[in-house]
Amino acid sequence: MKKIALLLVLVASITISFGQKNVRQTASNYLKDGKLDKALEAINACVLDPSTAQDAKAWWIRGNVYLAIANSTDEKYSKLDADAFSKSLESYKTCVQFDPKKEYYDKILFELDKKYRTIFDTAVAKYNIKNYKEAMTNFGKSADVLEAINIFDTLSLQYAAMCAGLANDKDAGKGFYLRLLKGNYKSPSLYSSLSDIYLREKDSANAFKYTRMGLKEYPNDMVLFNSEINIYLNYNIVDKAMSNLVIAMNKDTANYSIPFALGTLYDNITNDTSKSVVQREEAYKNAEKAYGRALQLKPDYLDALFNLGALNLNKSIDILLKANNLPPDATADYDKFKKEAEVYLTKAMKYFEKSIELQPTDLNSLNALRQIYTQLSMPEKKKAIQERINAIQKK
Repeated sequence: MKKIALLLVLVASITISFGQKNVRQTASNYLKDGKLDKALEAINACVLDPSTAQDAKAWWIRGNVYLAIANSTDEKYSKLDADAFSKSLESYKTCVQFDPKKEYYDKILFELDKKYRTIFDTAVAKYNIKNYKEAMTNFGKSADVLEAINIFDTLSLQYAAMCAGLANDKDAGKGFYLRLLKGNYKSPSLYSSLSDIYLREKDSANAFKYTRMGLKEYPNDMVLFNSEINIYLNYNIVDKAMSNLVIAMNKDTANYSIPFALGTLYDNITNDTSKSVVQREEAYKNAEKAYGRALQLKPDYLDALFNLGALNLNKSIDILLKANNLPPDATADYDKFKKEAEVYLTKAMKYFEKSIELQPTDLNSLNALRQIYTQLSMPEKKKAIQERINAIQKK
C-alpha cells in the first residue's frame, strides 16, 4: 500500500508539472494569435506556480507577452497594464537568471533590439528639440533595455546624465552617474559632476568624497582639481582654497578664472578689519597681482577690470578717512595722505574707464568714475559721466 501511495504522489507531481507546461504553451499560442489578454492571464498563472516559477521559457514568453502589450496600438490590449514595458524587461531579466546555458539570450536580444533603437532614437529627437526632460527619460529607458540582458549601456547613461543636467534634475542626474560608477565606468567628468551635484545639495562630505575618488584615479586632471577648489571656496576654507589656487595657476597657465578667484580671496582680506594693517597691505598687493595676471590672459575680462578698480578705490577711501581724522593742524600729514590717495584713485580710474569702454551702460562703473572724478577735481569729466548716468536711468 505504501508503494502505491508513493506512486500516486509521483504521478500527481508529474501531472501538475506537465499541466503548467501546457499552460505555458497555451499562453504562447494565445500570443501568436494576438489574444494578449488571454496570453497574459495564462502566463502569469504559469510563473506563479512553484513547478514553473523558475522555468526560463515561461519567463521568456511572459516577457514577449508584456512587450506585445507595450507595443500594441489596440486600446483593448494597451490598457491591460500601464507598466507593461517595465514588466517585459523584468521578465527577460528573470529569464536570463534561470537560463545558464543562454538558450533564450539571442531570442531576447532579437526582441529587444528594435525597441532599443526606437527608444534611443526618440531620446535623440527629444534632445534635438531641447526637450531635455523627455530625452533624459528615454535615454534612461534605452539603458534599462540592455541592462535586462546584462549589457551595460554606457552611452545611454552618459546621455541621460547630461540631459538631467540640462533639465536641472539633479536627483535624476545623480542616479545616472551612480549607475555609471556602479557599472565600473570611470571618467574625470563623472566624478566632478557627482561632486558638483552634492555641493549644490550642501553635502560637503560626499562632494569631497567623489572629488577625491576622482583625483585618486586622475591625479593631474584640472577639472577635478578645480572642483575641489570650488568646495573649499563654498565652505570658506580660505587657506586650502588659496594653496590649491596657487598650484592650479601654475598648472593651468592659460585659465584666467584661476588667478581671478585667487584675487577675490586676497581682496576679501583687504576689507577684513580683524586682520592687521600689515596683513591687509600684503593682501592688497597679492590681489592686485592676481587680478593683473587674469587681465594678462584676458584683457577684456570685465570682472577683473571692475574688481581692480574697486580694489584701488577702496584703498584710496581708507587713506582719505585717515586724512580726515587728522587734527586740523596736521596739514603736512593731510597733504601726504591726500597725494597717496590720488595715486590709488588714478589707478582705479584707469580700470573703470576701460570697463565702460567694454560695457558702456554699467552703472556701477559709471558711478565709481563719478566719485573718482569728484575726488580728483575733474569737473568736465564728472559732468559728462553724470549726463551718461542720467540718460541710462531715464530709459
